[in-house]
This record gives sequence, C-alpha cells and structure tokens, in this order.
Amino acid sequence: MRSLASLAAVLFLGLSPDTTPAPSATVTPAPPPQMIDLRMLRYKISAGDLYSAESILETHRAESGEDDEYVFGLAWLARGAALLGDWNAASRYARAAREVATARLGNPPVYEGRSEATYALGAAIEVEAQALVARGKKDAALRLLDENAKALQSAPYNLRARIAKRRNQIELVGQKAPDIRAEDHVGADFPGLAALSGKPVVLFLWWESCGDCRAEAPALRRTVERFAPRGVVFVAPTRYYSEDRAAEKTKIEKAWSETYALPASVSGPISDEAMRRYGVSATPTFVFIDRNGTVRAYLPYRMTEDRLAEMIEPLLR
Repeated sequence: MRSLASLAAVLFLGLSPDTTPAPSATVTPAPPPQMIDLRMLRYKISAGDLYSAESILETHRAESGEDDEYVFGLAWLARGAALLGDWNAASRYARAAREVATARLGNPPVYEGRSEATYALGAAIEVEAQALVARGKKDAALRLLDENAKALQSAPYNLRARIAKRRNQIELVGQKAPDIRAEDHVGADFPGLAALSGKPVVLFLWWESCGDCRAEAPALRRTVERFAPRGVVFVAPTRYYSEDRAAEKTKIEKAWSETYALPASVSGPISDEAMRRYGVSATPTFVFIDRNGTVRAYLPYRMTEDRLAEMIEPLLR
C-alpha cells in the first residue's frame, strides 16, 4: 500500500507513481496499514464531499496522532475547501496546516527531511491568499505572499516558487512580463524579452525530467509550426535542478533535440531566477504575452493544441 506521503506526490505534485513490481511473497504479509482509509480523503474531496474527508482525517488523528500523513491531510482539506469555494473551512484548515507545519519545521526552520511540513506550509500560504482574494481583499493577499516570500528566502526552491506562482495567478495578468536573464541556453540565442517588443510571445516553462512536459511536446511542436510563421515567438525557459550542471546540460540538450525537436527559431534559456520569478513550482507552465510585452494569460498546467490556439489567436489581433 502506497503511503499517503507518496500518494500526495502523485496527486498534487505531478510525480509518477511507483510502479516497481512487488517482490515475491516469502513470508506472511503484514496487515494493511491503518492509513488505507486515508486514501479515500482525496477521493472524497474530488467528489465534493468535504464533510466525509474531514471525518476521515479526524479518525486518522485519533488512531495515529498528528503524524506526517495528518499534516498532508490538513493541507489537502485546505486545498479541497478552496476548490469547493468553502472559504471559511479553507481558512480554518490553512491556519491549522500552517500551525502544525511551522511547529514541525522548528525555529529556525529546518527543511531537510521534513517534506511533509514544507508542503503543508506552502499549501497553507497559497490557500490563505486565495481566501483573501475571494473576500475581495486582493491587496491583503499580495501583502501576505510578499511577506512570506521575504521571510522564506532560505526555504527550498519549490516552496518559494509556489508563493511566486500564486502571486502570479493573482496579479501577473495585465502586468509587464518579467524579463528573463539567461545563465545558459539551448536552441537559438535568447536576446531577452525587451528585444521581442512588438511580437507576441509564448513562454513554455519546463523541466527535462517532467512527464507532463514530455507529454506536451507533440502539441507544442505542432503549435510552434502553426504559429511561428505568423510572427509568434516561442521561448522555452528551464533551469538547472542539480549541482552537476554539466551532466544536467547534457540531459537538457538530449530532451531538447529528441523529445521536443522544436524548430530552430525556438530558444531555451536556462535561468533559475526566471523560473522562480514565474513561479514554476510545477511544470509545465505557459505564459502568453502580447505585442506590448503585457502578460495576457498565466496557466501553470498542461494544455491541448486547441487550447493553445485559443490563447494565441487573440495575441495576433
């Protein structure tokens, strides 16, 4: 039985589930872990049944205490309530998740080996901001995100990027697109966004090991072939995810040529700063920029070819 922690990675972080075959049984198998019921928490949320999800987590807490799975569960309830528009419950669970996560991380916080608390803290901050926006307090939401971004400068990349992602979802549309300063690149040379003024631009932010990004490749390639001749510029920023940059550059180049096989006009700037500023805590992320350099859409998820075309056509008018 997969642990709730690994299930969370599959459901919310877009990671691939463990498909390693189980070894042959040579001993009497252990009884199923108690967390078997917690698998239903996510399913209940998906079905819009927040009450049952709450009951599942309450039962788990009574049986197992406030363990790692409980911390994940609080974050799920906060996000689930937000998804269902129950902002009172969303705020309540976000506060609870933040309180438990902060206590587990310590003061000063230690993130190493505490991925559950780190994840819960990020979810809590995002949901708190969403709840403020839902109540018409957009400025307060932005202040909350900015304060946390400043306070969490030493936090892991994904936590900081998630805060930036939520801020972008609240405010980036209608604003000037942040520039991209490349540390390195694959594909065509990248002159910077300022040099592309007067041209519609589509950003495809990706990671070479991301399964969703690879699945997006065929639709992206056809979209580039369709719209690049009409004057749309496609830029595909990424970043180094490991300390061994030489080895990772090789992986990026391999994915760029074999998986994406994009036209030679497309540039792939490599920039940690840009990926963090655009809030790329999950890949892929698409950003659509008009001829004036203004962001018209910020969409941190996969898209079909038809959806991509729907977003690009208005940029050409």
